[in-house]
Amino acid sequence: MLDLLEKLGKTVEKIKGLEDQREKLGLFLREVKDKVEFSGDVLEKEMIHKVEKVDLAGKVVVGVDGGLSKHAYHGLDIILTRAVAAIFRYAPLRVDYYPEAITSPKLTILADPYSDDEFVVSSSLERQREEIKIAIEVCDKFSPDIVLMDGSIVPHGNDKPREESPAWERYENVFLQFKQLFSKAKLLAGCVEDSRGRRFCEIVSEQVLTNVDGQTEALDRVLQGTRDTNLLYHLLKEGERSFVFRYSREPEAHPILNDLGEWGKKIYSFYIKTAEFDRPVRIDFVSKNPIDDANIIASFVLSTSCNSSYGIPAPIVEADLRAKLKEREADDLHNQLVDRLGITPSLMKLRRDQRPF
Repeated sequence: MLDLLEKLGKTVEKIKGLEDQREKLGLFLREVKDKVEFSGDVLEKEMIHKVEKVDLAGKVVVGVDGGLSKHAYHGLDIILTRAVAAIFRYAPLRVDYYPEAITSPKLTILADPYSDDEFVVSSSLERQREEIKIAIEVCDKFSPDIVLMDGSIVPHGNDKPREESPAWERYENVFLQFKQLFSKAKLLAGCVEDSRGRRFCEIVSEQVLTNVDGQTEALDRVLQGTRDTNLLYHLLKEGERSFVFRYSREPEAHPILNDLGEWGKKIYSFYIKTAEFDRPVRIDFVSKNPIDDANIIASFVLSTSCNSSYGIPAPIVEADLRAKLKEREADDLHNQLVDRLGITPSLMKLRRDQRPF
């Protein structure tokens, strides 16, 4: 126990030291922000931009999120997904839901012999497919001023299966839907609440620390062990956003963006601090006019984020509450199947899920 407490104490000191260094780095960057002009993957010369709130009167803002519950059994796999759009109409505020406020989940049964990895990938793709489907239908039915998705509008690299995988067709269908959504939405942005990206830090290392005087070598060492949001928490003030930068410096070589074709070259990102006591949020968006659209998107995101310690827009928060699925919902469905069919080998739970001890 003493060894554990000693290690805990050292860990606390290490974390405190790192955060102190990151805070100093953030202050340093604010001091030199007017001495560096950005270029290349960065579309704006200035590092920090003030965001003005938009007048929401008469605006329609949609938040879309999806829920997922999945279980693997001896002879089949069960996937439950649910996607809901929260439609915020402003002045006076009215909230509607699509397809409904209380929506039954969609059931997908995988009877083929999927591997564990293919099951995980297929489950994620099913959730994304439902979210994009709802977003497309909302664009058609309500013509919102902006659609805010929970998470990025670019699928994670882990969601790309092998071409010979039985999940490949699902992957292709998801990308066809993404392209359709990109062409329909007036404005489309993904709010990444827990970004682990490092693109901003890489840009700072390449374009700032190599062009200013000071203890840049020591600062660069701090930067190499820092994620974007760790640094931007100290750099940005509430109501500020970072410069706009390309999601990938080489979209043609990016394993996901390349599959989006020409749309993959139109994906951009920025960070915005919407809450005083929360980390900045990464915004990924698709645009043919990235600077103009970034300013509008940032204004909507700031104006619809209403909590000082949780910086996610209210339409996404509401959609999340409506779409969330609990693991027990797949268990309940399994129990209903057992009631109707009895205990068959296909419906037996995996041993790791039913150990008697």
